[in-house]
Amino acid sequence: MLFLLLPFLLLPFLLSRIIKVTIVDFFREYFEYVGESEAPTAFHRWCALSVLATTIGREVWIPFGHSPIYPNQYILLLGVPGSRKSSAIGIAKKVLRLSGYTAFAKDRTSKERFFSDMARTIDFDEEGLDIEALVLDSPSEITIANGEFLDFIGRGDMDFLTALTNLWDCLAKYEHPKLHGKDVIIQRPTVNILGGATVKGLGMAIPAEALGTGILSRLMLIHADATTRKITFPPPVPDSKADKLVQRLKQIKSDMKGEMIIGEETRELFDRMYKNCPGIPDARFADYMGRRFIHLLKLSMLFALADLRMEITSRDALSANTVLSCAEREMPKGLGEFGQSKYSDVTNTIVETLGKSSLPISHAELWKLVSKDLNDVKDLINIMKNLITSEKVQVLEIGGKKGYMPKTLIDKHWEEDLILPSILVGDEFI
Repeated sequence: MLFLLLPFLLLPFLLSRIIKVTIVDFFREYFEYVGESEAPTAFHRWCALSVLATTIGREVWIPFGHSPIYPNQYILLLGVPGSRKSSAIGIAKKVLRLSGYTAFAKDRTSKERFFSDMARTIDFDEEGLDIEALVLDSPSEITIANGEFLDFIGRGDMDFLTALTNLWDCLAKYEHPKLHGKDVIIQRPTVNILGGATVKGLGMAIPAEALGTGILSRLMLIHADATTRKITFPPPVPDSKADKLVQRLKQIKSDMKGEMIIGEETRELFDRMYKNCPGIPDARFADYMGRRFIHLLKLSMLFALADLRMEITSRDALSANTVLSCAEREMPKGLGEFGQSKYSDVTNTIVETLGKSSLPISHAELWKLVSKDLNDVKDLINIMKNLITSEKVQVLEIGGKKGYMPKTLIDKHWEEDLILPSILVGDEFI
């Protein structure tokens, strides 16, 4: 009799094992769907996280003081032209569309049109916009997914940037004063951003004066160097290859709702991460570091959701901290010389050129590179003095050639038990 009942007794255990194997591999499945790609793995990792955040919206949260935390993400992929930022973003948008998601912002828009799209109005006339149509009781969500973030936001639009800064917090209600003479009231706004930019494009979209406004502390700046992979004819990828991902996303959307739980052991781990963070050795990220723990919690929520769980475990915390730490090591490169001097573009060109060279580059060679962008050779001398003083550049002699080379600073590292390098794949590193 026991023999006959054995399969039924073992069924729950076997199902849990099958589900666990399937669910834990969400990111592997995403990478497999991506297939061969010239884009850095980090771009695809953060695109996958964006897909999760966009799918769940504000259906889940963590209680945190007076305001709950939602898992929405503001992500910018940063790299040189041709680093395949748009390609990675395009794949993420395709997966979302296949899963039934449609709330995308227009690729180019005005602030007024953005709020109209967010409120999901049907007929839009920017001159005669019926603002009453923007007052909704149901949650309003929208995703900005654009390979050229500058194309979407425009050049230095501080009003638009300030609005996006406020919307990151997933407010209960957002009131935008006096649009065409009336106030716009949007209930439970939820915004996700997945954009791409070069360092120069970032500086054009977000002016230097925005450093103190809060937008940069909310953005995840994901920088990666272009890979050396060359794929002449990428094989076609049928939509059916995304079936597992699509079903997973639909299940996350339908089943994951409400308050997420953090056990005592995981809380202790978070406490150690919060109090022992080595930081980013760049003063421009001081505001970001003040908000880093919120970013960590948001990412931990996404790792749990990928596993179809409402409880955030220690592994989720470790995975999130690892991926976040990888991004932070590259953030100063992503920001380049943004916000530092009137010669930021030239300085950034010099730093990038030195970083790609295996031999020292002479002063004369650098002058040939940037002479069109400077008024006098004395300006280059001052730039190089500043780079040496800030320990970004050093003078070396290699192979009989003397010149400038980048200087790598020894920074602080995480304690080994607070990161989980085994989750990283491809060209991800920590």
